Amino acid sequence: MDRLLHHELRAVFAALAAAVVSGAALGLVHGFSVPSNAGGLVKLSAGLLVGAVVFTLLGATRLKWVSEVRDFEQAVPVEDIDVVPPEARSLRGDWFGPGLFATYLVLTLPIALFWEAAVLAIPVWSALSWLGKAALIAHWERRHGLVLWRGHVGARPWELSVSRRPPASAGTGAPPA
Repeated sequence: MDRLLHHELRAVFAALAAAVVSGAALGLVHGFSVPSNAGGLVKLSAGLLVGAVVFTLLGATRLKWVSEVRDFEQAVPVEDIDVVPPEARSLRGDWFGPGLFATYLVLTLPIALFWEAAVLAIPVWSALSWLGKAALIAHWERRHGLVLWRGHVGARPWELSVSRRPPASAGTGAPPA
């Protein structure tokens, strides 16, 4: 099982890393000059940011086809599936999704080098979308005192389960009781 919040953050890091590597390769091949359509780049960036915010806010609603919150609320309690949730892994040792990074790199790098540099907006859009979902998950978990998990059934990793959040320490450095 994998904590859903950490899964989303790994995806954000991988997509941004692919965009940075593709952008650096593009700059090395074609030069690091300011594009002639810098205004279009600003509009594209603003559009991506606004789109990500709108989709995140729609995910926070309970609308049938776009709600993430409804999926969170339908998560199966871990106690009901006879699975002991693992200790929450820190993102320090496992903060990057190499498969997703490679996929984005293979898809965006050749197109950016040989055709259109604007394709770099795709991993950035994905990263913004996943970052919004991660913020939504963190807010929902904190509000409900629960932790969302994915992958309790290996054949269906998208199904969610939920467990109680362990009580936080009182700032003393002692582990929670």
